[in-house]
Amino acid sequence: MEKQETRLLEEWKANNDLFKFHEDLKQKRFAHFLTIQTAFLAIFGLLGKETLSDPTLVRLLGLVLMSAPPLFIASYFIRVDARARAYVDTTKAKLLLIEEEWKTLFPANHFTTYEQQFEVLVHHKGEIVDKYLGVRNLNADPYKTLIHATAAHVGEETILRLFWWLWMILVTIALCSVCWYSASALLCKT
Repeated sequence: MEKQETRLLEEWKANNDLFKFHEDLKQKRFAHFLTIQTAFLAIFGLLGKETLSDPTLVRLLGLVLMSAPPLFIASYFIRVDARARAYVDTTKAKLLLIEEEWKTLFPANHFTTYEQQFEVLVHHKGEIVDKYLGVRNLNADPYKTLIHATAAHVGEETILRLFWWLWMILVTIALCSVCWYSASALLCKT
């Protein structure tokens, strides 16, 4: 193996490890986000139950204040998730560049592991998909439909936005309840 070929292999391995690291970190962050949001939702539910049994201005304001931190956390995680996806996609692009350089410099001795995955999962190239289906050799193989499935990143981003909107709605309802309670208290006094 030539020096340049060894360098390309080492660079590919390093970038592949970096890709796996960022993807793993992204998944861990998402799991932490879900844990934090679930905890806030449980506390909000308990406060809401107490408030419904005996509504007071203090309890209603508590619901408003309780909704603020998870809303800010959801906003923060949306930004962090977008940045993490940028890192992952940049690393994927770097892997494609390395494989392309390798193919150019050593046409008889290169591999296109990531390039083939990209062509199957993103471009859905028929000849490569057929090759993969052929090697799997399964009756009623779901592989052809699985490669057209939406990426997990899209689902995660949707869940992040869902929590953001959930807390926006809860804050709005809590604020409306405070206004209603205050207005009814003023009207009852007069």
